[in-house]
Formats: sequence, structure tokens, C-alpha cells
Amino acid sequence: MSGVNTSVKMVLEGRNVEVYIEGLDTVEQALGDMKGKTPAAIKVAINSTARETRKRMITAAKAKYAVNAKGQSHLKDLKQTKKATNRSLNAQLFISKMRNDLAYFQHSPTTVYSGREVFEKAPVWVKAKVLKISNMTALTGSGNLSKGFLAKFQNGHIGMVQRVIGSKSSNTTTASGKKRWTNRSGNVEKLQTMGAPSASAMHTKAWYEVKEEMEEYLMVKLAQRVDQILEKAGQ
Repeated sequence: MSGVNTSVKMVLEGRNVEVYIEGLDTVEQALGDMKGKTPAAIKVAINSTARETRKRMITAAKAKYAVNAKGQSHLKDLKQTKKATNRSLNAQLFISKMRNDLAYFQHSPTTVYSGREVFEKAPVWVKAKVLKISNMTALTGSGNLSKGFLAKFQNGHIGMVQRVIGSKSSNTTTASGKKRWTNRSGNVEKLQTMGAPSASAMHTKAWYEVKEEMEEYLMVKLAQRVDQILEKAGQ
């Protein structure tokens, strides 16, 4: 394998993972008479690395966080928003910024209870966890927020919510058109989503876990591409 003596850069800037290479002259030296192929060689290595980085970041996040199927779909919101070209030798992954609903993580039960079912079938507490290594925790609520429970909204979304105790909401019916629960004052209380780490936060944690191995991956891919060019040219 060619000894390409250059510097690879993979950095997290805000919500973007930037992939690029410093020291193009060293790649040119490795290619010799084929130095005109330098941008093409670097482009291929960078784009391959960006694709693989995305896969490994998602895999690392799945391994760390107790996301369910819905949560896993949001982890895939990590997108490659820029590909390297011969004129622009860098690629970019964009970490989506969003607030995750706790319903996207492991929780029990997973059934939405309403009406008399709340009293007849629902457990005292819904339990959930964010990290796979953690134990399930009862969502008991605190302060002016009620215990957590699942609710189905008119758009079909099932979310983990809490009632804001003592508040008053103008939304008095459920997604199916039934009258919502009222407090002793006869008011329907507002609902607040129970949040968990955003996809942005999870991807950021995953990035630091894969950064070193992906920089090594980029160096290997660059050397392999240089070798392929030289071999094709019979050098």
C-alpha cells in the first residue's frame, strides 16, 4: 500500500461533521506522474469515508440508547448533505436537531389507554429508559407535572406526555372525538411532551466514539485509491 504521508481531518463543527484532507502535495508526490488524478483520488476516499461514518454513527447510537423502532428511524435522519467533488474536496454530514419524544425509547406498557381503560387496565406507572444499560424508571412526575402516560394525537402520533396540573386547555376532545379528562375544577389540563436526548445529542455522543477509527479508515481508503490509480497506469 502506498505511503501517503498527509493529514486527514474529521471534525465536528456545530451540527456538521466535516471530512477533508490536508496536504494535497503529499498525495501528488505519491502519485508521481499521475498527480493530475489527485483530486479524483481524494474525492473518492472522502465520500466513501463519509458514507461509512454515517453508518457507524447510527450503529453506535443504536447500541448505546434504548430506542424503539420509531426512535431508530429518527437516528437515520443523519444525512450526508455535501459530497466531495474534484473542485471541493470535503464532505459533510448534518446532525438533525430535534427534540425526541420519550415514546421513541423503550417504555412499558406500549398501549394507549383512554376512558375507563385507564382505571381498569393501565398500570399505576408507565416505565421507560433512555440508555440500554439503565433500568426502567417509573414516570412519576414532579412539581406541577403529572405522571407520564401515552396519548394519541389527531395526526396519529403517539407521544409520552404529562398534564400540567392546574392549567386550562382549549383542546377538550381526544383524537377520536371523545371528551378529555377534566380535573376537579372541570378544566381540561394542557399536555406537555416528555422529552429525552435529541437525535442531535445522540449522534454527537456517537461521533466521539467512532472519530478515531474513521480517521484511520479515511487514510486507508486514500492509500488504496492511490494504489488503484498507480496500478491502472502500470506504475
